[in-house]
This record gives sequence, C-alpha cells and structure tokens, in this order.
Amino acid sequence: MMSESLKDSVRRIFAPNGALCSRIPDFKRRDSQEAFALAVSEAIDSHSTVVVEAGTGTGKTFAYLVPALVSGSKTIISTASKTLQDQLFTKDLAKLCSALGMSADVAVLKGRSNYICKYRLEKLLAQGLLPERDSFQRLKKIIDYSRISQIGDRNEVSGVPENDPLWPWVTSTKENCLAGKCPHFDDCFLTRARRRAQEADFVIVNHHLFLADLSLKDDTMASLLPQAELVIFDEAHKLHDIGIDYFSDSFSLWEIQSFIEEGRLVGKAHAPGSVNWDDRFMSIRQSLLRLHQTLHHRLDIEYDTEKEIAGIADFAEVIKEPFSDLVGELDAISTVFSQLKDANDEMELMAQRSVELCLRAKQWKDTLANPDTRKTLGDTPSVLWMRLTEQNAVFSNTPLSLAASFSKARASMKNAWVYTSATISTRRESGEADFSYFLSELGLKSDTPTQSWDSPFDYPYQARFYLPKDLPGVFDDNFSDALVEATWPLLQKTQGHAFFLCTSFRSMEAISDALRRRIGANFTLCVQGESPKTELLERFKSSANAILVGSMSFWEGVDMKGELLQLVVIDKMPFAQFDTPVARARKEWMTAQGKNAFVCYQLPEMITTLRQGVGRLIRSENDFGVIVFGDNRVIEKRYGKLVLNSLPPMIRTQDFGRVYSFLDNPDEAY
Repeated sequence: MMSESLKDSVRRIFAPNGALCSRIPDFKRRDSQEAFALAVSEAIDSHSTVVVEAGTGTGKTFAYLVPALVSGSKTIISTASKTLQDQLFTKDLAKLCSALGMSADVAVLKGRSNYICKYRLEKLLAQGLLPERDSFQRLKKIIDYSRISQIGDRNEVSGVPENDPLWPWVTSTKENCLAGKCPHFDDCFLTRARRRAQEADFVIVNHHLFLADLSLKDDTMASLLPQAELVIFDEAHKLHDIGIDYFSDSFSLWEIQSFIEEGRLVGKAHAPGSVNWDDRFMSIRQSLLRLHQTLHHRLDIEYDTEKEIAGIADFAEVIKEPFSDLVGELDAISTVFSQLKDANDEMELMAQRSVELCLRAKQWKDTLANPDTRKTLGDTPSVLWMRLTEQNAVFSNTPLSLAASFSKARASMKNAWVYTSATISTRRESGEADFSYFLSELGLKSDTPTQSWDSPFDYPYQARFYLPKDLPGVFDDNFSDALVEATWPLLQKTQGHAFFLCTSFRSMEAISDALRRRIGANFTLCVQGESPKTELLERFKSSANAILVGSMSFWEGVDMKGELLQLVVIDKMPFAQFDTPVARARKEWMTAQGKNAFVCYQLPEMITTLRQGVGRLIRSENDFGVIVFGDNRVIEKRYGKLVLNSLPPMIRTQDFGRVYSFLDNPDEAY
C-alpha cells in the first residue's frame, strides 16, 4: 500500500472532521488556510520557492507549520519580531503538536549579543572596573541569573535595562570571543544555543540573525542554513530593509572606541609593565576625537544627519590628515599587541583584533580618499554615505539593491523557501494582486509561484474607511488641528479607544498638542517617547478612555482586539521621502535605467506600510471600527485608486453621519 502523500496528509488534517477542528476548541477552519498549507507542501516536495500573501485572520502560522511538521523537514523559521518568535515557541508549535499527536524539538536562536558570556562576566568581576557607580546592583542580578539559567538569555534578566552599559562587558562579539580557547567553551550559553539549533527540528530565528548569516558576517554560523530542508520567512515584507543593512560595508568610530576601552584593560591586566597603556590608548582616543571634531566643525556636518560623502565639499582633503593619524595610532598599538601576543590567549586575541581593525581602517582611508569614484558592492551599484552623532560617526557603502546578493545566496541552496506576510503585494486596477515589487527587491524570478488570499474578516460589515470632507492639504500648516477637529466627535463617541498613526515625529507632536488642548481629564493620552513602547501599550490597554499617538513603530506588530481599539486615525500616506543618501541614490539609479522611481519604488513601499497601519484596526471576527484617513490625495491623484484597491474592502465614505451611525450601532448601519 502506498504511503500517504504530504498533500493528502495536509488535506486530512485540515478537513472538517480532521485533527485541528476536532482537537483545538477555538480553531476555525478556512479554505484559504488549507490552500496556503498545500502551497507550502508543494514547495517542500519540489524544493522550490513560493511567495504567499495571507490576510489577517487566515491563520498563516498553522498553514506553514502543519506541512513542516508532517513532512518531518528540518525547518528554520525567520521572523521580524520577538513577539512572533515567542508566540511560535511558547504557544503555536506546542498547541499544534498536541492536536496532531506529534512531537517536535524546538529551539530559539538569537544573535551572539543576546547571550551572557561567562568568561567576560568572570573577568569583569576580577578586574572590578564597572562602567557606572551603581553598576554592581545590576551586575548582581546578572550574576544570580547566570548561576541558575541553562539559557543565559539577557532578555530574561529582570531589572537591567536593555541599553545598560553593563551589557557590552558581559556579552561577547565575534572579535573578542576566545571560541575554543575559552575555559567556558563547553558550557558557554552561546555554544549551547547553537548546539541546540543543530539538533532541533525547528529553529526560530529573526531576520537580523538569518541575514547576518547569509551575508557571511559570522561564519561560525555558516553550517546552520544548508542543513535546513525548509526555510520560512514570516513577516517577509521586512526582509529587504533589514537585508540592506547586513549587505552594507560599514565602519564606525564606535568600533574603535570599544576596542580602546577593552584593549586598555586587557593590556593592563596581562602585561602591566610592558607599556604605559593609559598613555598609549589616550593617544588613540585623542586621534578619534580629532577626527570626530573635524567632521563636525571643519566640514560643518550637523549631528543626527546623513550625508552622501561625494556631496560634501572638500571631504577627502579635509579628512585625509586626521584619518591618517588615526590609522597610524592603530598601527602602532597593533605592533605592541603583536609583540606581546604570546603572553596568553587574551593577548593573542587582542593582537588579532588590532591587526584586523587597523586593516579595516586603512581600507576605509583609501575608500574615503576617492569618494567621487563609482562605488559597487559585488556587481551592484552602491552609495557611500555617513551619519554623524554626538558620540559616533558611521561610514557606509550601501548597495542600492539586495536582489543580486540574495539571489546568489538562494541559488546555492537546494531546499524549500516560503515567504509570507499579510502585506506583500499591491493591487492592480483590476484588483489582481501584483507581487512584482517584492519579487524584484529580493531577486526572485518573475515566474516565482505566488498566492494571495484576502482576510476572511467581513470588512464591509466590520469597518468603515472615512475621509473627512474639507480637510486642508496634508502640507497645510493647519492640517493637524483640522484632522483632530474632524475626528473629535468620533473620539467622544468611542470615549477614546483610538490610535493616531503618524508619518513623522513632527506630525505626531502637532497632533498630540492639538489633542491636549481638547481632552482635559476625560481621556488618557499616551504619546510615543513619553514611556517605552511596551509601557505605553499597557497603559492604553488598562485605561478606559485612552488615545495613543505614535509614529512608525506603532504601524505594525501591535494587536488590540475587541473594544480596546475602535478608531485608527492615519494622518497621511506614509511616503518615504527621497531625503536620505540611499533613497536618493536608488531613485537616480532607477531613473538611469529608464524606470519611474515613484511608481516602481516609492508607491509600492508606501502601500505596504499603509496596509500595515490600516491592519491595526480589525484583528478578529468580533472587531468593529473606523479608519479615519486625513490624506485627500487618495481621491485627487491618479494613483489614489491603486492605493484604495490595495486596502481591505471597507465601505468608504465622506459622510460623517454614516460613520457616526456605524459607531452607534454597526448592525443598523450596515
């Protein structure tokens, strides 16, 4: 008797009398979910790629987990958010395995800096040189946790902020890790995590780690990906932006500062009489400061700005001397460490680090000496730019496309790849899903199989899309006040329960100011920046009449079901402006190829972001609410129809009475 095929097994599991319907009490069977699972099954059988868009409520997690489990494939799942990682690890896989009567070994793997380094923790205690006066109180919490934990994940240590200056001293980098020479190598938290990942059936990572591996930034992980028979990218719409960072070549003054702080302590601890380490590293610090001041004062580069280096007048000439001095200082300290490298493993590692850092500095000195020459990374055009802050300067050579690098990496692997998100495509005027932008951004062939299923939610019944009449244009000085005034009666009707999603910090501040002038004590106003994001969301949930005002970080990954959220107000279409060196260079590159950068780049990027923001409103079958949209370009510009076609099929109106009646009684208003 022939064994059951993967597709037949999947159909049986998703059947009305199958394991999911009969064993998971809250499971809702959907044809689109089964079709999604069958598309994944096809990719597994043929070791191919499939791109799947599944609207909110489709159940995409079970749709890709079921065929992965049934096929027995070694699977890597890459997500953009820690929330989804945790949900997969603590909830979804366990629930599914229980329903199917199966077991799966699951591991979560994070980047190196997420794991406490026992050796560096030990050395910090021995040296007793803490970054702040009160650091020991928090260091004790790290020590207590490291003694009882089997995982060593810094995120599990309560009471130590994520940005605490202690963390770099008790975690490792690829540069300062002793690897096999470390006395704690066998019981190292990172080593354990990587061994678990090699053994596990399912490995859950984030896009940052996956792309760091793909770009060969950490070759100790190079064996992870080829062993996987199935790679699933959830929240795949974030891949390109994250990937551009990882395929860039960057050099920062902070790298040198970090080396200075650690090198001085290592030298004083292991070769105290050989060199005056304080003076030696003070010379490097002074060179570093001189370079930083040259960028700010002589070249007049403002803090917190990004500049294309070719456009900075006299850049190469002005920076030549201070950068050469810095390279000379690094060369000198490299020589010192090389002469002392036989003292012990730490000095040998520091000698190696100093040589590599000096080499990188020399390479960047040569690159910055000729900023006007055409830049490339591999065969892809790139742009040379820099960002200056009060404490740092970062120089980057950034590719204008990820397509070639990603395509090359994908071609070397013979496994199945699944890309999925609720927002991958735009919509043509016919309403048909258009995946061309996503495919081109990631170097996928135009004939790559794609599938799209709309959300199963009843948007015409559950939601309204309201564009208030007579609003000024989005660039009018009175726009924010007018938008708040137009929304105010709805806010009173819902007693808050509203998000204002803003496209810029300036807009966020203007809208929050306009709200403060109106709300008095009757509402709780939660504004981004006043508290950490998690605290703001908790305050919003726990308050009976809250209004949250946030910028782009609240446009996705926020899930408020039921009556918690009834209004989502979006100020304008979230166009990314061509005001950064990378965006401007991409626009010019596309134009040179005869492409319309607005149509081929700016518009699809905006639509993807807008769909994420609109998607905050309806999160379940029982949700009801209104999208208030302030941008009248959606009905005035030719591209407006494309934008509206790409949004869920809500009833659209400019009639305030219809919207107010809907909030009063959705059943009667339908």
